[in-house]
Amino acid sequence: MDENAGPVLIVNDQFYRALSLADFNAMQRLWLDSDEAVCVHPGWPPLHGWAAIRESWRAIFQNQGPLHVWPTETQVRLFGLTAEVNCLENIDTAQVPGTGVIQTRATNIFRRVDDLWKMLEHHAFPLRSSGVQRLDRFSNN
Repeated sequence: MDENAGPVLIVNDQFYRALSLADFNAMQRLWLDSDEAVCVHPGWPPLHGWAAIRESWRAIFQNQGPLHVWPTETQVRLFGLTAEVNCLENIDTAQVPGTGVIQTRATNIFRRVDDLWKMLEHHAFPLRSSGVQRLDRFSNN
């Protein structure tokens, strides 16, 4: 992995922490306030522009609350002022009987602005067309 990827990984981890804690203010600080921003939540149509994305996070956090989500198999590629992070999202759904941990594949795009990495795009989608992959909570998969 690129030795300059550290700051990008920190921001990527902050994104998943904000998501896990349903921390709307933290999520707002992470995103680039731009009409160029794009977000594709699993099963949703693409959202364009920070205003629409902000409202989606507000609704998700109000309706869902905290949910333990963490990235694995993280890979970073740097392209000047842009960084791409590909990872698996592991979502602990233990509060829903019989589900355990589900996984989605995510691509997060960050842009460096004023020495800060800001999220520009987030795309998350199920691993299989038939739905998310279900794993036992303590599986090595």
